[in-house]
Amino acid sequence: MIVGFVSTDGSMARSDIADYVIANVVDPLSRVEGVGTIQVFGSPYAMRIWLDPNKLVTYDLTTADVITAVQAQNAQVTIGQLGGAPAVEGQQLTATISAQERMQTPEQFSNVIVRSNADGSVLKLGDVARVEIGAETYEFVSRYNRQPASGVAISLATGANALATTRAGRRRWTQLRPFFPPA
Repeated sequence: MIVGFVSTDGSMARSDIADYVIANVVDPLSRVEGVGTIQVFGSPYAMRIWLDPNKLVTYDLTTADVITAVQAQNAQVTIGQLGGAPAVEGQQLTATISAQERMQTPEQFSNVIVRSNADGSVLKLGDVARVEIGAETYEFVSRYNRQPASGVAISLATGANALATTRAGRRRWTQLRPFFPPA
């Protein structure tokens, strides 16, 4: 079965539709009895970092330097625990303490420090790259009647009954439909 999603009023871009489908539709549909695999024709959002090769050369940086800086500063680190073992008698609560949350906005990524200089100045990712949120990949271009679209291909599980799976899939679809964004 193939199901299409389209923004008939143009309010959602192709990547908006695909990201919505991946985040809100794929998991519930994958749990329908008889569904084997689901393939989405589109991709979720991702942070896109467009490095400027000329600036990298100017600052004597490599892509590995940038990757290392982003990975080091975008880690969620556990720094401790309240009420952990060995617990005091009567202790009823434990809580993990984290140092930082993962970065989520282009502005946060742009402020990643790529290099600290001896004079106290810093070189940030935004100085050598353009950072934006975009599609993880641009492998699919989907349109329906010239409108942005995305699709889902649902494959039958081995040994499943096609008619029963289709009926169960349509019931799940009906349950999900009220939560779809207006299009």
